[in-house]
Amino acid sequence: MRATWGSKIGFILATAGSAIGLGNIWRFPYLAAQNGGGAFLLMYLLCVAFLGYFLLTAKLAFGHIAQTNFMDGFQKVIEQKISPWWHRIGGGLTLFNIFFVSSVYIIVIGWTLSYVVAASKNFLGTSHIIIDEKLFSSLTASYTEQIFWILICMSAAGIILVKGVKSGIEKVSLYLMPLLFLLLLLMVGWMFFIPGSGKGFMILFTPRWENLGFSELGFQWHQFAHLSLLALGQAIYSLSLGVGVCFVYGSYLKAGSNIKKSALWVVILDTFVAILASMIVLPAIFAFDLESGQGPALSFVTLPFVFDHMTGGAFFMLVFFILLFLGALTSLISIYEPAINLIIEKLNFSRLKATLCVLTINLFLALIVLASFTKKVDIQVNEKNLFDLLDYITGTYTLGIMMLIYCLFMGWKICPRLLQNLHHNSPAFKIYFHFVLKWLAPFVLILLLLTA
Repeated sequence: MRATWGSKIGFILATAGSAIGLGNIWRFPYLAAQNGGGAFLLMYLLCVAFLGYFLLTAKLAFGHIAQTNFMDGFQKVIEQKISPWWHRIGGGLTLFNIFFVSSVYIIVIGWTLSYVVAASKNFLGTSHIIIDEKLFSSLTASYTEQIFWILICMSAAGIILVKGVKSGIEKVSLYLMPLLFLLLLLMVGWMFFIPGSGKGFMILFTPRWENLGFSELGFQWHQFAHLSLLALGQAIYSLSLGVGVCFVYGSYLKAGSNIKKSALWVVILDTFVAILASMIVLPAIFAFDLESGQGPALSFVTLPFVFDHMTGGAFFMLVFFILLFLGALTSLISIYEPAINLIIEKLNFSRLKATLCVLTINLFLALIVLASFTKKVDIQVNEKNLFDLLDYITGTYTLGIMMLIYCLFMGWKICPRLLQNLHHNSPAFKIYFHFVLKWLAPFVLILLLLTA
């Protein structure tokens, strides 16, 4: 018997948990800081409202109709025989993304857990660890230490996944997601009391016309297109649209579920967390007049400096890294689940065996990536180690290509059936939904891929 969600709120929080991860709490703030703050936020909101929401709704509906794994779903939802290339390319890319995204993701989650422990020791006074660039460099250079943290993170995810959809993923989400929101709100509230933080809030919520391409010289199309595509890429990344999560989570929905409303709640919660995370990061760095273009190192190098120089910093540093870890863990669970579901249905494995199989493959790949990253072995392609290469390939190409395949299939093959599954659709919704899947999404995805 196929697993189902126990409650609507459980499904919403689990799906939001898949989206709310490092992409929101880690990646979104530094992209906003690098790209004009309010201008990037505005374009991101437009991309989510006019594209992301409809893509999320469509993938959830696709999975709900299919009621199977992401490989067999293409043929299951259509009566006539279709080309096997749909599931070979679409399903194959999904599987590729799952294992290669997770092989990079698990390393970063390991860093996060390491920082949680270091911040805990500082807060409790058991030892004082200077959390700075030297600590980050030391951690990322150590092969054995990173393996240790990877194994703990994998074990935590595995224990939850073995318990299944209701007792594992849903139950954990019902506890972790409210805790994550509470911690975020606590930190945002504290930021208002930091002298000089107002500049960060102003930059985040005040779009500057020049960042959007409008200047005294006229409209700069290149600037506008660059910002738009960057925001669109973040929306796809943030909503977990490229790793099969939405499809499989949709397949666990009970008959008669209100997919449109649930998808709306997921988008709202996901966007809410991205904004709250930015309300922590941008005010913090501008209050101390720090470099806003630090990129990925912002959370692990720049922010610890900020916390170390503010009242109650030891406590808030601990809270911040707990936030990062909780968000990352819920996303990791969701990345693993489609592969586990596939193995259970295709090989008739028990959930325990399927989970162990997925974790073993991920560990094997992560060890190879880590060996290249730490220069344990000399594996480089175009002067990129495997960590940077896979992060670049998946983030720039394969996630977008997989979403393009799904859009073409949903828009040109099954759009009427998707709409039947959504219920109570106004004429305007039907027209725009069809337009997004058939024309708008494929166009902007191709544009995104060509300009990458």
